Amino acid sequence: MTELYNTDILRWTTRIPHTQALEAADISVTKTSRICGSRISVDAVVEHGVITAYSQQVKACALGQASAAIVGQHVVGLSAVELADIAARFRTMVKTGVVDFPEKWADLGLLSPVYDHPGRRGSVLLPFECLEAVFAQSEQPS
Repeated sequence: MTELYNTDILRWTTRIPHTQALEAADISVTKTSRICGSRISVDAVVEHGVITAYSQQVKACALGQASAAIVGQHVVGLSAVELADIAARFRTMVKTGVVDFPEKWADLGLLSPVYDHPGRRGSVLLPFECLEAVFAQSEQPS
């Protein structure tokens, strides 16, 4: 378990961006890990298929916090297509341990030790599940 909670991951827990509430969010989503109870709630504005404003409230273990912090650094400007690619790569990493991210997303590789701990996967996947739900809602007719 020590490799899970290394210094690099713990540093990310103090750098969670976008924690201020949004005044006028178009979409709100909350996801909870059934395994550990970690929870992330997000508010977002999506314009022309791209996230233009974002807020997150993270009530998660250090791994979930680190995942939310790393994803959060690139969330404004994120499109559904880019999310689908990165989420697929991330899911592959947590299932196989194989790290394969473009440079922009390379910090996600810090979470690769989750591969050896299936009970921790739910927490690190929460930011991706929230963002997938945001884009799914944004595509629904008003």
